[in-house]
Amino acid sequence: MYLISFFILVFLIGGIPFGLLISRYWLKIDIRQKGSGNIGMTNVMRVGGKLPGLLTFILDFGKGALAVILAKTFLPSLEIDIETQIIFSSLTGFTVVFGHVFSVFLRFKGGKGISTLFGVLAVLHLNIGICAASIWLAMFFWKHISSLSGITMLIVLPWLFLLIPWLKNELLIWPVFFVFLLLSSLLIYKHLENIKRLINGQEGQLSASKNNNINN
Repeated sequence: MYLISFFILVFLIGGIPFGLLISRYWLKIDIRQKGSGNIGMTNVMRVGGKLPGLLTFILDFGKGALAVILAKTFLPSLEIDIETQIIFSSLTGFTVVFGHVFSVFLRFKGGKGISTLFGVLAVLHLNIGICAASIWLAMFFWKHISSLSGITMLIVLPWLFLLIPWLKNELLIWPVFFVFLLLSSLLIYKHLENIKRLINGQEGQLSASKNNNINN
C-alpha cells in the first residue's frame, strides 16, 4: 500500500505543468495555443524568451530529480537490497516522466519529457546523465534543433545503462536497462510529429524570442 501511494505521489509530481503555469502567470498566455502548442522548455523559450524557457527547464528538471531523491530516501526504510532499490528508483524515474507526458492535470496530455528525464538521470546515475547531456549538447551545437538532439539522446540512452556499468566493472542490472528502453521508446513516440517534420526538412531551429512577441 505504501508503494502504491508513493508511485501515485510521484505520478502527480510529474504531472505539474510548470510550462503552462509560467506562461499563464508570467507571460499571460496559454502556451498550448502558441508556437508548437507544447508546454515544455523549447516552446516556452521560443514564444516567451530565454528566462521563462530556462525557468521551465529548471522546474521540470527539478521534479524529476525530486522524485528520485524521494525514492532514495524512502526505499531504504523498506529493508530491501541495493539492487532492488536501484530498480525501484528507476521505476520512480519512469513514473515521474510518465506523469509529465500524461499529466493528470491536463487530461493526460503533457510535454515531451526530456527536461524531467535529465533530472531523473542526474540523481539516479550521474555518469549516465552527463553522457546523455553531452550527446544532447553535441547534436544541438551541430544542428541547433532541440527535438533532433532529444531524439538522438533517447536512441543512445538505454545502451548507456549497459555500457557505463561494463566500463566501470559494475554489475549490470538488466531490469533497469529495460525500464529505460521502454521509457526512451515512449518519448521517441511522443516525438513522432517532430520526426515527420525532420524528415520533411520542416523542423525549426531553437531560438529564443528576441522581443517576446508572444502573439506571433
